[in-house]
Amino acid sequence: MPILSTIGNKTWSQKCFVWLLYGMLSIFGASMAVPFLIMLTSSMSNSFDYDRYSILPRSLWSDSDRFMKGVPFFRDAGRVALFPAAPVQWTTWRAIGLDTKGVDRLAHSYLDADDRQLAFWRLQAADYSDFALHHPLDDTQATFNNENASAFILRRYVKLATDLDPPVAALRRGQREKAALALLSEAWGVPFENYIAIRFDRERGFPLGQQSWAPSTSEKWNDFNVMRFALQHGACTPGVLSAWRDFLAKHDYPDTDIERLTTLPKDASEKDKALWGEFARWNAPLSPVIPYSLSPVWQAYLSSDDIRKLLKLTDGERFDIARYNQLAGTSYARLEDTPFPLPTEGFAGLQPVWQRFIETQYPLRLLILDVTPDMKARYADFLATTYKSIGTLNKQLGTDYRDWVEVPLERTMPPASVNDVPSLRQVWVSFVKGLPAAERHPTSANASYQALLKAKYGTLDALNAAYGWKLAHWEEAQLPLDKAYAVTYSNHKLALALEPALFNYRTILSFLVDQGNSLPVTLWLIILSIVSSLTVNPIAGYALSRFNLKRKDRIILFCLATSAFPAMVSAIPGYLLMRDLGLLNTFFALVLPGAASGMSIFILKGFFDSLPQELYEAATIDGAREWQIFSFVIIPMVTPILAINALNAFIAAYDGWAWALLICQDKSMWTLSVWLYQANTWWAGSPWVTTAGFVVTSIPTLIVFLFCQKIIMRGIIVPSMK
Repeated sequence: MPILSTIGNKTWSQKCFVWLLYGMLSIFGASMAVPFLIMLTSSMSNSFDYDRYSILPRSLWSDSDRFMKGVPFFRDAGRVALFPAAPVQWTTWRAIGLDTKGVDRLAHSYLDADDRQLAFWRLQAADYSDFALHHPLDDTQATFNNENASAFILRRYVKLATDLDPPVAALRRGQREKAALALLSEAWGVPFENYIAIRFDRERGFPLGQQSWAPSTSEKWNDFNVMRFALQHGACTPGVLSAWRDFLAKHDYPDTDIERLTTLPKDASEKDKALWGEFARWNAPLSPVIPYSLSPVWQAYLSSDDIRKLLKLTDGERFDIARYNQLAGTSYARLEDTPFPLPTEGFAGLQPVWQRFIETQYPLRLLILDVTPDMKARYADFLATTYKSIGTLNKQLGTDYRDWVEVPLERTMPPASVNDVPSLRQVWVSFVKGLPAAERHPTSANASYQALLKAKYGTLDALNAAYGWKLAHWEEAQLPLDKAYAVTYSNHKLALALEPALFNYRTILSFLVDQGNSLPVTLWLIILSIVSSLTVNPIAGYALSRFNLKRKDRIILFCLATSAFPAMVSAIPGYLLMRDLGLLNTFFALVLPGAASGMSIFILKGFFDSLPQELYEAATIDGAREWQIFSFVIIPMVTPILAINALNAFIAAYDGWAWALLICQDKSMWTLSVWLYQANTWWAGSPWVTTAGFVVTSIPTLIVFLFCQKIIMRGIIVPSMK
C-alpha cells in the first residue's frame, strides 16, 4: 500500500514532498556513484591526468587532452623538454595535467597547424628519424614503464632459456618463466622471485651529462641496450607495431617473417633495418629513445656559481639572456634559442666560458683526442708520475707492460671494466682532465644532427627553405622532438588515447593471474567460507531456538560478545591458536575463524523463534524428522537471511587480505586481495595501475551482490504482498 494516496499526492505540498524525496535519493545515489566514477576514471588515466580526480576523463571530448596524454610514452616531465614553448612551471605531470588552459593552448598550436606547416614538420620529423635510428644507443635517453621493461626482459630470457635448453619450450608457462628468472638471476647476479622486480631505475637515471660517467659493460647494461633498441623500433609505442605489421604485409612479407620482425630484433638484416627506417620516417618518427642533448647542460652551466665567479657577477646579478646577448653580441629572446655547441666564429665574449665548460663540465665520453707524439710523451710522463713504477701499474690494472710507452692512449674514452675493477679508463680520465680545452675535440648528439643537415642540404639557406626556419647559424638547429611527436600522434591518435586504460588493466590482470595460485586459492576459499557459513550458523541458530539447552542465555550473550571486538583484537590470539594447531598456510586456518558468526546466529535464532509452533507440530504429524524439518521446512523460509550471510561470507573471504596475509606466509596460499595489497605497494608510484586493480576486483563483488539482492528483495517484498 502506498504511503501517499492517489488523491493526496496531487496537492502542491505533497508534490513538493515527493520531489524533495527524489532529490534526496538522487543526492544519496550520487554520493555513492561519484567515488566509483572517480575510481573508474583514474583507472583509465596515466601520470598526466591521474591527479584530476574527475568523474569523466576529459580526453573523451578534448583532442588537446589526448594530444598531451600521449606525451608520457615518449618523455618524462622535468627532464629533456619535448616542447620548447612549454611553460617553465611544467616540471611535473601533475602540474601539467592540472593546467588545462595551458594544455589546450600548447596542444592547439600543433593540432591547428595548416598544410604548409605540416609539410615542414613531416620533413623535419623524417630527417630526425633517420638521425635517431643511427645514433649510438649509449648516448640516448629512454622513457618506459617498468612494467613494460620487466615483461620485455622476461620474454627475452624465456627465449634464451629455451635456446639453451630446448625442453623448456614444452613446459607450462609458469615453469618457463621460472626457468627464465633463474637464468636472469645468474646473468645479473641478483635473485629474482618475480618478474615485477625487474627494473631499470638506475640505468634510466644514469647521469649522461656528468663529466666522468661512462657506459657500463655489465650483462644488465647489455640487456638495457637490447631493450632500448626494441623501444626504438616500435616496442611499447601505441599503435606502431600494428602499423608496422601492415607495412610488412604490403611489402609481401610472409606471416612467419612478419611475426619474427615484430618487434625488429637487434640482429636483423640491413635490409630489414632499412625497411624499418623507411616506415619510421613518415609513420612513427619519434620513439621513446631520444638522443641525449647537451644543450640543457650548457644552459644550466651558464647559470651556475662557477660562471658567476668567472664573470665576477655580484650577489644581485644573475646570468640571463640579456647577459648572454651582451657577451655574444646577439639578440636572442630566450636561452633555449641560443646555439649549441657554441659557434667557433663570433660570440667572442662567451668563448672563455665555453672553454671552461669543456674543461670542467663536458662529458669525457664525448671527447675525441688528437693523439700526437707529443701527447703520447706527456701521457707516459703522467703514468710515471702517478704509478712510480711499471710494476705498480701492472699490478693494479692486471696488465704486463714492460715500459711506459707501451701503454696505449686511446682517442676516445676506453670502456668501463666489469665490476668496477681498476682499468685504463680511470687512467685515461685522469689524464684528459688535465688537458687544455684546445686539445679536446667535443662531440654531441646536437653536433651530429647538425652535421647530418649540412650533408643533406649543403647551405643554411637551403635548410631554412626546406624546414621553414630562419637560422643564422648551423648550431641553432636543435632536435625537432615536438614536430616528430606531432607527426607520430597524428598517425596513432586512437592508439595513444586508448593505451593508458588498456595498459593499466592489462598490467594488473596479468599480475593478478600470474601470481602463485591466487585464482584457485581465492575460489576455493570463497566456496569453503560460504558453505561453512551457511552450515554452521543456521544449525547453531536452529539449535538455540528449537531445543531447551542449559545456559542458553549465556551462550547467546557469548555470541553477541564476539561482535563487540574488532577483528584486529582477535588476530594475534587467532594466529597463535592456528600455529599451535599446526594449521598455518592451510585452508583450515583461512576458513575456521570465520565459519561461525555470533551476530548471524543471533539473528537466525530470533527468526526461528518468530515462527509459529504449529508449523513444527504439523511437520512432525506428517512424519518429518528433525533434520527434514530443518532442511525442507525452515531453511526455505530463511533464504533472505542466508543470502545476507552468504554475501557477508563472500566479502570476508574475497576482501579479507589482512588475515590471509597474517596466517599464510607461503605465497602459494595468498589470495587475490593479498596480491592486490602487494601490487599497491609495488606500484606506489603508479597508482593508476592499482586503481584499475580495484575496479577489476570489485566486479565479482558487484555480481554477487546483485544476485543476492534478488533473493533478499524476494524475501521482503513477496511476503508483504501476500
